[in-house]
Amino acid sequence: MNPLPITFTPKMWGIAALIAIVATSTALLVGFYVHSARQQLGADYTALVGDIVRAQQTTPQLDNALESFIDEPIGLHLRQINHALWLSKKYLDHVRQGLNGHPQLHQETAYLEVDFERLAEQLNKLERRSEAALVDRSLLSELKRLSSDIEATMAWTYSELNDAVHSAAGRQRLIMERLSWAVAGLVVAVMLIALALLAAVLRLQRQRNALKTLMLTDELTKLYNRRHLVASALAALNDAQRHDQPLSLLLIDLDYFKHINDTYGHPAGDDVLRMVGQKLRDISRGTDVAARIGGEEFCLLMPNTNTEDAESVAERIRQTIAKQPLSHIDKDLRQNVSIGVTTTFDGKHSFEKLYSLADQALYQAKALGRNRVECVLPPTSSPGHQKILANSQVMI
Repeated sequence: MNPLPITFTPKMWGIAALIAIVATSTALLVGFYVHSARQQLGADYTALVGDIVRAQQTTPQLDNALESFIDEPIGLHLRQINHALWLSKKYLDHVRQGLNGHPQLHQETAYLEVDFERLAEQLNKLERRSEAALVDRSLLSELKRLSSDIEATMAWTYSELNDAVHSAAGRQRLIMERLSWAVAGLVVAVMLIALALLAAVLRLQRQRNALKTLMLTDELTKLYNRRHLVASALAALNDAQRHDQPLSLLLIDLDYFKHINDTYGHPAGDDVLRMVGQKLRDISRGTDVAARIGGEEFCLLMPNTNTEDAESVAERIRQTIAKQPLSHIDKDLRQNVSIGVTTTFDGKHSFEKLYSLADQALYQAKALGRNRVECVLPPTSSPGHQKILANSQVMI
């Protein structure tokens, strides 16, 4: 009989599944957050930088419109100036709104607020003077001076702002890289914790199975003990009754075992018990239950097995053990066993009843000289079963 396999209870499966779900969800959510944060921050700074670049591009357009107006102060050229001024004001407003969306950057560029106000005033003044110059040509020279002032203010203001944005973006990228490493570390930590918990659950399950194995097995022979035999017999009897199948029980007792202990010592007796246990494991099927239920008493529960087959297996066990040399104890020593066999044909008998019948059969084997197989069957009224009874060695 092998040790019990490692199995998860439904509760432990639930714990393991919960740990896996939490770990996976955490990793996915954190990864999604970092990816979204990177995209969002990059998109915000890109929009602000784009507004700054577009605002700077209005300067040449305004200069060209002013030159055309100064050369020929007509309404068409005035409309070109007004359009360039409208674009300049529009992008200036966009830039200031963009700064408001970044409190830290807005605080760092607060010193430019004066320049923003000056630029707005200069643009408004240029608009008024251009309209007036359409009537008063003496104001055309002032337009050139205003254009130069606007160009200088724009160049200074937007250059400073552009440098500040790039610096802030660099710092933000550094922060995001560090955050990414921190998040990666967090994900790794969560996964390690999940693995540690799974390992702990597996260890507990192994300990549980080891304890269960100790509770249900015989330490010396590694066969099942009486407790497991009784539980297995109850389940096998229910199956036999449900499917109307036979179930056989073999009761095996070592002959003159006390003589071995008294003559060669208990360690030698333990070797004999282990040998018998190994032979039972070798001969029994996977569906059979081999158990040590007493000092030198063993039992073999055989589901879906009729009396004839059970007696055949019992005889094979007897012969195999009798032929096994025990030369490490004594070159002339052999161990014989007596075996009692019984069968329930429909599973309607209790384990206690089957055990009692097998014990009676074992007593018959002892009484008839030992080293033999005897059978005692429960009474039955079935014609088919009566035939089996007639072929049995002993009947009640």
